[in-house]
Amino acid sequence: MKFVKLTEDGWLERQGYSKKILLTEKDLKSDGNIVQIVKNKAHTEIKPHYHKKMIEVYHVLKGSAVVFCGDTKVRAQPGDTLLCEPEEVHGLVNDTDEDFMFAVFKINAKDEDMYWV
Repeated sequence: MKFVKLTEDGWLERQGYSKKILLTEKDLKSDGNIVQIVKNKAHTEIKPHYHKKMIEVYHVLKGSAVVFCGDTKVRAQPGDTLLCEPEEVHGLVNDTDEDFMFAVFKINAKDEDMYWV
Protein backbone atom coordinates (compact mmCIF):
# COMPACT_ATOMS: atom_id res chain seq x y z
CA MET A 1 0.00 0.00 0.00
CA LYS A 2 1.08 3.57 -0.61
CA PHE A 3 -0.40 6.30 1.59
CA VAL A 4 -0.32 9.89 0.34
CA LYS A 5 -1.21 12.75 2.66
CA LEU A 6 -2.41 15.98 1.04
CA THR A 7 -0.13 18.72 2.37
CA GLU A 8 0.72 22.26 1.33
CA ASP A 9 4.15 21.27 -0.11
CA GLY A 10 4.85 19.90 -3.53
CA TRP A 11 2.27 21.86 -5.51
CA LEU A 12 3.29 22.76 -9.08
CA GLU A 13 2.09 26.09 -10.46
CA ARG A 14 0.56 25.96 -13.93
CA GLN A 15 -1.33 28.36 -16.20
CA GLY A 16 -4.35 29.36 -14.07
CA TYR A 17 -4.14 26.51 -11.54
CA SER A 18 -1.85 24.45 -9.33
CA LYS A 19 -1.52 20.68 -9.20
CA LYS A 20 -0.08 18.03 -6.94
CA ILE A 21 0.74 14.60 -8.32
CA LEU A 22 -0.43 11.94 -5.86
CA LEU A 23 0.33 8.74 -7.77
CA THR A 24 2.77 8.42 -10.67
CA GLU A 25 2.97 5.94 -13.52
CA LYS A 26 5.55 4.06 -11.46
CA ASP A 27 3.24 3.93 -8.42
CA LEU A 28 0.38 2.65 -10.58
CA LYS A 29 2.62 0.32 -12.59
CA SER A 30 0.86 1.64 -15.67
CA ASP A 31 2.44 3.80 -18.39
CA GLY A 32 0.59 7.04 -19.10
CA ASN A 33 -1.69 6.89 -16.04
CA ILE A 34 -1.45 9.26 -13.07
CA VAL A 35 -3.59 10.63 -10.26
CA GLN A 36 -3.34 14.26 -9.21
CA ILE A 37 -5.20 16.97 -7.35
CA VAL A 38 -5.90 20.28 -9.11
CA LYS A 39 -6.70 23.50 -7.27
CA ASN A 40 -8.17 26.66 -8.73
CA LYS A 41 -8.15 29.66 -6.45
CA ALA A 42 -11.23 31.88 -6.28
CA HIS A 43 -11.92 33.81 -9.50
CA THR A 44 -9.46 31.86 -11.68
CA GLU A 45 -9.90 29.65 -14.70
CA ILE A 46 -8.34 26.88 -16.73
CA LYS A 47 -8.48 28.09 -20.32
CA PRO A 48 -10.07 25.91 -23.03
CA HIS A 49 -7.77 23.14 -24.23
CA TYR A 50 -7.87 19.54 -25.42
CA HIS A 51 -5.77 16.39 -25.58
CA LYS A 52 -5.40 14.16 -28.63
CA LYS A 53 -5.09 10.88 -26.71
CA MET A 54 -5.61 11.54 -23.00
CA ILE A 55 -8.80 10.75 -21.11
CA GLU A 56 -9.41 12.70 -17.89
CA VAL A 57 -11.80 11.76 -15.09
CA TYR A 58 -12.52 14.57 -12.60
CA HIS A 59 -13.94 13.99 -9.13
CA VAL A 60 -14.82 17.22 -7.29
CA LEU A 61 -13.56 17.44 -3.70
CA LYS A 62 -14.18 21.04 -2.63
CA GLY A 63 -15.89 24.20 -3.86
CA SER A 64 -17.96 24.90 -6.93
CA ALA A 65 -17.05 25.91 -10.50
CA VAL A 66 -18.44 25.94 -14.01
CA VAL A 67 -16.79 23.05 -15.87
CA PHE A 68 -17.20 22.57 -19.60
CA CYS A 69 -16.29 19.60 -21.75
CA GLY A 70 -17.40 19.30 -25.35
CA ASP A 71 -20.96 20.64 -25.62
CA THR A 72 -21.68 20.10 -21.91
CA LYS A 73 -21.37 22.83 -19.29
CA VAL A 74 -22.23 22.12 -15.62
CA ARG A 75 -21.86 23.71 -12.20
CA ALA A 76 -19.70 21.03 -10.55
CA GLN A 77 -19.82 20.52 -6.79
CA PRO A 78 -18.30 18.08 -4.27
CA GLY A 79 -19.16 14.48 -5.11
CA ASP A 80 -19.64 15.13 -8.86
CA THR A 81 -17.61 13.09 -11.35
CA LEU A 82 -16.97 14.12 -14.97
CA LEU A 83 -15.35 12.36 -17.93
CA CYS A 84 -13.50 14.23 -20.72
CA GLU A 85 -12.66 12.17 -23.81
CA PRO A 86 -9.75 12.81 -26.20
CA GLU A 87 -10.32 15.77 -28.59
CA GLU A 88 -13.06 17.31 -26.37
CA VAL A 89 -12.29 20.95 -25.62
CA HIS A 90 -12.57 21.48 -21.87
CA GLY A 91 -11.74 23.89 -19.06
CA LEU A 92 -13.33 25.56 -16.06
CA VAL A 93 -14.16 28.88 -14.46
CA ASN A 94 -14.12 29.26 -10.68
CA ASP A 95 -16.45 32.22 -10.34
CA THR A 96 -16.79 31.84 -6.56
CA ASP A 97 -14.99 33.27 -3.54
CA GLU A 98 -13.49 29.91 -2.49
CA ASP A 99 -10.96 27.45 -3.89
CA PHE A 100 -12.17 24.70 -6.22
CA MET A 101 -10.33 21.38 -5.81
CA PHE A 102 -10.73 18.15 -7.73
CA ALA A 103 -8.96 14.82 -8.23
CA VAL A 104 -7.90 14.04 -11.79
CA PHE A 105 -7.36 10.51 -13.03
CA LYS A 106 -5.35 10.80 -16.26
CA ILE A 107 -5.33 7.90 -18.71
CA ASN A 108 -2.82 7.90 -21.61
CA ALA A 109 -1.22 11.04 -20.18
CA LYS A 110 1.74 12.65 -21.92
CA ASP A 111 3.00 16.14 -20.98
CA GLU A 112 3.12 17.24 -24.62
CA ASP A 113 -0.52 16.20 -25.25
CA MET A 114 -2.11 19.55 -24.36
CA TYR A 115 -3.35 21.99 -26.99
CA TRP A 116 -4.73 25.44 -26.10
CA VAL A 117 -7.72 26.68 -28.06
